[in-house]
Amino acid sequence: MALITTARRLCFSPNVPSSSTNSGSGQQASDSNDGSITAIFDRDVVAHGLASVAAALSESTEVDWVELAFLGDGKVQMSTGSPTLSIRYDFYGEYQGTGSIKVNGRELAEYVKQLPSVALHMHVDLPSNLTLKCGRSTARMQLVQDSSHASFFMPETGTEVLAKGDAIERWVNTFKDFVAVDDTRFYANGALLWADGSPQVALHAVASDSLRLAKCRLSDGLQVLKTDSGTVLVPKRALDEVKRVCSQIGDGDVRLRWSHESQCFSLEAENYLMVTKCIAGKYPPYASAIPKETRRSVTLDVRSLLESARRVLLFADKNRVVRLNFDGPVLDVQSATPGQKEGEDVIELSEPVKEPFEVNYVGNLLIGVLSVLNGGSLTFEWDDVHRPVKITGDQDKGLEVFYLIVPTRF
Repeated sequence: MALITTARRLCFSPNVPSSSTNSGSGQQASDSNDGSITAIFDRDVVAHGLASVAAALSESTEVDWVELAFLGDGKVQMSTGSPTLSIRYDFYGEYQGTGSIKVNGRELAEYVKQLPSVALHMHVDLPSNLTLKCGRSTARMQLVQDSSHASFFMPETGTEVLAKGDAIERWVNTFKDFVAVDDTRFYANGALLWADGSPQVALHAVASDSLRLAKCRLSDGLQVLKTDSGTVLVPKRALDEVKRVCSQIGDGDVRLRWSHESQCFSLEAENYLMVTKCIAGKYPPYASAIPKETRRSVTLDVRSLLESARRVLLFADKNRVVRLNFDGPVLDVQSATPGQKEGEDVIELSEPVKEPFEVNYVGNLLIGVLSVLNGGSLTFEWDDVHRPVKITGDQDKGLEVFYLIVPTRF
């Protein structure tokens, strides 16, 4: 049974760079007379920039370069990109000469990460070599000869949302781990996102791995500047990056933009821009799995059930199934390897059930939901115990979430 078949701030304006990094081709001739670029940077700033663009490097083994564009006035754009994900980080420092270079991003990131937190000196001999000096360390790297560029195109049409980083982080945390990966239904390998403009401003998301589903609505800490009726399917890697960036920003501003027509999604923050290609396809009709009415309802302590489920799963067979047996004032939590071992925990219910019943769920899936619930209590709701259970936690500020889990056999 399946559920669904620090430096300066980027200007938050609609006119963000929209086609590609403004850095020219792989190794442009420098404007300096001797065909070189010399620079002094804060090592920690460069390391932070490399960490910021690392998601686009790891997204594809085909892309291993990072481009550094020396644009003048002390500004440097660091960028990289694959066919589906591009990231740019802007920083400032002292340098002479202008132009752009490409270097092996993984090698540069690993080297800079191990350097001391002192001034990092760069010298570029165009079009071939980059020399780095930091403290007592010196390294020389060949420049990458590649004419491709990270693409940062975002159309003016679509949806645009200005929000606080911590609000977006809370929102993404509720559903990102429920996005399917390596699913044969490619269109399920992303979270479905859309926004409401007026009269009630809100961000919505649905994610499912076919055995679980998360649906959440955020209405706190955001402004919907423009919206259309389009939805997008954002891949999990981009959602992981949204969470990472927003966790660092806290209550700072971030800007989300997406276009159903162009199938793209972007995140802007201080000195940072990410653009990802969305997943083409129509999301499965998930609404049919949501219980339409409640015939049974049970309220439990989250921590008690989470600890019990973890304990009894120590005795489970390879199917990792947990049985929940509700009988009067108690819940009996069980798991076993038939003929070998079994575990059992008893939890007292705040209100006894009117008639006994039992349900079985894959333990790891249940624990995954319990681990992200808000507050100390949860509510199970069923219209039929043979259909998905609806699970909700305590109310959180401006955040409404529920989860579904498909039952299984013990």
